[in-house]
Amino acid sequence: MKLFKKLFLQIFLAFLVLSQAVFFYLLYESRRQAVESIQHYEKLSFQGKTGELAQKLRGMYETEEQEIQDRIVASAFRQYVGSQGILYRGTKELFNISAYEYEVEDVFKRTGDRENGLLLKTGERRLLLFWDMLTFGKNYRVLYYKDITEVYQRFDKLFLEGLLFTVGALLFIGAFLFHGIYRTIRPLVELKKTAALLADGNYGIRMPVRGKDEIAELTESFNQMAEKIEEHVEKLSTVNETQRQLLGSLAHELKSPLTAIIGYADTLLTLRLSERRREQALHYIGDECRRLSRLSVKMLELTGLYEMGESTIEKKEVEVLPFLEKVKELTFWRLQEKKLSLEIFCTPEDLTKTMDQDLMMSLVMNLVDNAVKASKEGRKIWIRADERELSVRDEGKGIPLEDLARVTEAFYMVDKARARSAGSVGLGLAICEEIAMLHGARLSLESEEGKGTCVHLF
Repeated sequence: MKLFKKLFLQIFLAFLVLSQAVFFYLLYESRRQAVESIQHYEKLSFQGKTGELAQKLRGMYETEEQEIQDRIVASAFRQYVGSQGILYRGTKELFNISAYEYEVEDVFKRTGDRENGLLLKTGERRLLLFWDMLTFGKNYRVLYYKDITEVYQRFDKLFLEGLLFTVGALLFIGAFLFHGIYRTIRPLVELKKTAALLADGNYGIRMPVRGKDEIAELTESFNQMAEKIEEHVEKLSTVNETQRQLLGSLAHELKSPLTAIIGYADTLLTLRLSERRREQALHYIGDECRRLSRLSVKMLELTGLYEMGESTIEKKEVEVLPFLEKVKELTFWRLQEKKLSLEIFCTPEDLTKTMDQDLMMSLVMNLVDNAVKASKEGRKIWIRADERELSVRDEGKGIPLEDLARVTEAFYMVDKARARSAGSVGLGLAICEEIAMLHGARLSLESEEGKGTCVHLF
């Protein structure tokens, strides 16, 4: 059963039971009080009549014969009590002009105390009975009745009218409840439909927020969740697309060296080569294998950077000058190969930065490595660091203006022939840019052909 139906039925049934219980209780109490009022009034009236009758008949009980006395008492009884009374001497009925007959002993037994009346139902009629002894003699008993059928009929009519009114009121209240609960539940129904659309991939869908109640708060929370899901899905899509492109580029980069390696290996296996040609082939195979090794390492490194976030990197305060000296030490042999000099400037000397030291070391070394590749023998490379930025500048061949915007793309190389001959695969600056982004920084390149390049890290 739907939540709306459950709520409506529970509230409606609860209200129905409560309203009927209150109505029946009030009706019962009203009838009881009405009967008690009549009972009290009729008891006083009966006692007054029997008292007057006893006063009039006092003194004649022992002076007259029984039959004559019975007639005198009956005549006086008719005058003072009337048609609502029945006169008995013992169990003998002396006077009864009512429409009812009673088993007198049974009635007297059931009435018990003379002060209390007896409510008797006979056929469709309801009678209130009282009895008493005449005070001038013990053999005369008087039974008095009051027909209160109209009281019960009146309350039965009230019951029917009240029941009809209750049914009408319940229908009205039911319609009101239905409308109110429907308006309350409708946002939840819409939320369910929206959640289903979200699950089907419609990540841009949102719910309108109405009001300021708990359902509105729930709707707002749902929208926030949908925004987060959309952001994560977009991020994952971007990462997946990037990795797809990387894998496609990697496959392209691997194809050429693998083809050459296989070709040279087949040549070594099938042909008799001179010692010099054999050494050349083996050197070529070795160089290509090492290039593939470097490529795989860089690929894994870049893929790992895409998968990690700011929350996974370990940032801490690092002294910049010793950090840059470590970079110089690690790149010493690379610099020596081309007789290059590396100069470091740090202002102030005790400058510190918050960074992941391992990742930032990879970034700076990649920048220095690019500078080494672009520089001619005997030239200089500068690393400068201050409060605002870190920069690496060289005196190399520079980057053409049309290529400057694309050099941070994975596998993009300005001079593919020269880069491949130098063992480059075009991943260095792509890695650097990812590391910078993880630190909340960005890379900026300035370059002029024939004069060199400067990479700024803000």
